[in-house]
Amino acid sequence: CKLNKDEQDKLKDNIRALVPKYLIEVINRDVKHFSVSRYKLCNDILVKFSLKFRSNYCQDMMSFEQGEYLQFNLYKQNIVYYNSLRKGIDGITESEMIREIFSSYGILPPFLREINLFREKIAFLISAQKEYRVLKIHTRTGIAEGRIKSIYRNEDTDYLMILLDEKSYYISQIEIIG
Repeated sequence: CKLNKDEQDKLKDNIRALVPKYLIEVINRDVKHFSVSRYKLCNDILVKFSLKFRSNYCQDMMSFEQGEYLQFNLYKQNIVYYNSLRKGIDGITESEMIREIFSSYGILPPFLREINLFREKIAFLISAQKEYRVLKIHTRTGIAEGRIKSIYRNEDTDYLMILLDEKSYYISQIEIIG
């Protein structure tokens, strides 16, 4: 998709929408837990949840919740995608679209949010577990190596974890080295 200079100048690269305070709390909690920037998380949510956004959950069910502004810049590679998404909406405003996209993320429990955000990593970990492969991962405390004994949902936090040999790690907080 090649755009001329006038079309490029009209592309929106900054998002700002009033959303229920609860969504801001969920995003802030996940930013901290996943150890990612708000910029990255918001862009990932936008792309991975935009196909599911016609929920209308936010407007009817969260009307009692105080609103706060969600604001973030788009990744350069998401600008054209977002602007084509914007053109495809009928009957709702851009802010309503953003609220619906982020509501479809925020209403899910943490482990389902992770499954959507880290689909490729989780698929790789499941495959490595089935093949009984030795993995090398980077964790918050350093490098760890071993075989995955289990992949599970932590019942206290509701986030996904792996048991690598005898030590547990949050899936969102590891990086696979080899």
